[in-house]
Amino acid sequence: MEEFLKADAWREDSEGETKVYLIKDIDNEVALYFSLKCGLLYEPYDYFRLASDELDFVNMFIDALKIKDHEAIKNYFESGYYDAEKTDKLYKIAQERIEVKTEGIELGDNESTLKVHNCYSAMELRHFCKNINYQTEKRKVPLGVGLFWEVIVPQICKITDLVGCKYLYLFAADNTPTKENHQKTRKLVQYYKNDLKFDHIQGLTIIKPTYDRSCWGMVQKISDLKKNQEVIWEEFSDV
Repeated sequence: MEEFLKADAWREDSEGETKVYLIKDIDNEVALYFSLKCGLLYEPYDYFRLASDELDFVNMFIDALKIKDHEAIKNYFESGYYDAEKTDKLYKIAQERIEVKTEGIELGDNESTLKVHNCYSAMELRHFCKNINYQTEKRKVPLGVGLFWEVIVPQICKITDLVGCKYLYLFAADNTPTKENHQKTRKLVQYYKNDLKFDHIQGLTIIKPTYDRSCWGMVQKISDLKKNQEVIWEEFSDV
């Protein structure tokens, strides 16, 4: 994280790839830095979410549809392998798969385009790094929590008031020792969940670059972010 700030931050910010922010105190000491960049989440077609046996069944439908083998299609519906409702759903998935492939051939973009069911605008909190040498008075509210909700979130809200954005996501570089990982106690992940209100990604697909390998993808709706900003301090009301 320190290496990025020293070696790449200025170039990436200048080129517009990533916007890097330093948070300083009144004495000009850097307490924390963070960066933001545009991102994307998407919902894949149902075809790519099928279990292996369902995929085999759909592919049989696809093969029959390609050659217009109506007798085979009828037999698959009557096979009883799945109930009527499930069979009809898998048949429609096969039809959709053929339509997507056919469109790709007609447009000539099968190799250059990743076709998905839905896309969702998003912003990545790419870095969220506290200066470990920054001296603070002992307090019950962690420095990162206070700066996230009082500095970073308002900046994100300011941006999303101008540009449509549904999700905020990040990659948690959790290096909790292996023994604790085995027990599913990941300290950084739990910190992001409990104090910053992120959660694991469900139902959507996130694009993870090599830079974030071995990190945990987490997400939060911008609408929830704004609500959480208003109520977060209730959780620290006894501090």
